[in-house]
Amino acid sequence: MKKLPLIAFAILLLVACGGAKKSKLVVGDWKIADMSAPMPPNMPDSLKGQYQEALKKQVESMKASSSFNYKEDGSYNYNLGGQTGAGTWKLNDGGNELTLTEGGKSDVNKVVELTENKLVIEAPQPGNGGNLTLTLAK
Repeated sequence: MKKLPLIAFAILLLVACGGAKKSKLVVGDWKIADMSAPMPPNMPDSLKGQYQEALKKQVESMKASSSFNYKEDGSYNYNLGGQTGAGTWKLNDGGNELTLTEGGKSDVNKVVELTENKLVIEAPQPGNGGNLTLTLAK
């Protein structure tokens, strides 16, 4: 029975190290590889094609001119098509939520995929507008 606390401690240590290991995957310089956004609610069918085409052009422009840098100290900065900003970031212990805080406002984003060279996040859009999906690559 004395082994039970030791086993529990070992499991806790492995879980804690797993979260720290995943956080290290976030650190570095990232570029936009892809981005998708849901169709705005109540958009007339006649405008859906124009919306898709405008979004496609915007994504291509942002891919060429955007960057994100996540630092080991938990800070980050970005250049999003000429708009710059900075704040702090934190990956939860499960590695499935990335919280970005800028100017006292925090946004929690779902981490869909996180590898050494790929980060896919879903960010909720205001007014129940669905999720923006952002794919970043190193």
